[in-house]
Amino acid sequence: MSKQRSILITGAGGLIGSALCKTFISAGWRVIGQVNSSKGIDGIEVIKKDLSIASSGTELVEQIGSIDCVINNAADQSLLDLKHYSSSKAQEIFQINLLSPIEIILAAKSKGATLAINISSIEALNAKTGHEIYGASKSALESVTRSLALSLAPMRINGIRLGLIGDSKLESRWPEGFFSWTNTVPAARIGSAEEVANLALAITSETFNFASGSIIDFDGGKSVHPGW
Repeated sequence: MSKQRSILITGAGGLIGSALCKTFISAGWRVIGQVNSSKGIDGIEVIKKDLSIASSGTELVEQIGSIDCVINNAADQSLLDLKHYSSSKAQEIFQINLLSPIEIILAAKSKGATLAINISSIEALNAKTGHEIYGASKSALESVTRSLALSLAPMRINGIRLGLIGDSKLESRWPEGFFSWTNTVPAARIGSAEEVANLALAITSETFNFASGSIIDFDGGKSVHPGW
């Protein structure tokens, strides 16, 4: 009987995080989920940890035994009005979106992890007003993904660059964004959290064993859409 594999998923309480947890539980994994609140998630081991604090990623992994894989999904997508720029808020965004993932990957490798998946965004490449710092943090995360794949080999580090992901209520909550997206991308729709989770699960399979330092576009074709 094969040993049960274990995975750490950050941002487990969100839309994508919840889908990741459910998908990996169904696939037979032991799932440890990081959350900011004490909200429980059926079937997983929950650890409450604020990843905006320096060294929190290291401390998070120290609470876990052996681990096979990590998914850095937690993110701060706050709008930051540059007219009221706050260096402390910018530092917080970078801590959550870049520095904590680095801490987690390094600590996880020491616990036996052989794979890390970093969740990125099309905003790493596509500028958006108000998301200058968020986009910069994701661009840096993609650079680190490639660099760590080299420096931490044979541990594999890959990334998923997401387009607009939402649920059935997104159209009513944010109609302007929903229709702007669906009217321009080749897929003519938004993506679902379940699709993201299925891709992440596939990356952990033997099918993707030769992939490391890869950033996979998962954006409905946004990457091939002309800018104007």
